[in-house]
Amino acid sequence: MLELTQNKPSDLVLSALVRARFSELLGAKVQHGEADLFLLGLLSLMDSVLGIPMANLVESLPLSPDLRSALLDEEGNLAPIYKLVLAVEAGEWEKTARLCTELRVTEDFVAESHWNAMGWAQAVVTATAAA
Repeated sequence: MLELTQNKPSDLVLSALVRARFSELLGAKVQHGEADLFLLGLLSLMDSVLGIPMANLVESLPLSPDLRSALLDEEGNLAPIYKLVLAVEAGEWEKTARLCTELRVTEDFVAESHWNAMGWAQAVVTATAAA
């Protein structure tokens, strides 16, 4: 993915990586079935990174119906997780609190997971730039 994004703003790539890792970390305490939450977070910005509509991106990949619904319509079983990722990123704390309650996770767990995701993503970008 990092090779595909070399001509894109590093902040956009960093945000995609944060979303991916954050989503994955949430999966430790949130029911998500067999869905790949890392992929959910990563793909959530790939339309912007690659410069193509999300619908075209989703059509071109063999994704589960749950991933498709979340990415295209913010609906389905994964929608609350996706909405939580977006709410935290946007600093929408009331919405974050509501979604934490809905998903039965603590705000502390969410904050710690987001912090860890930011550190992980920065390390990946830094290591890639140094290579």
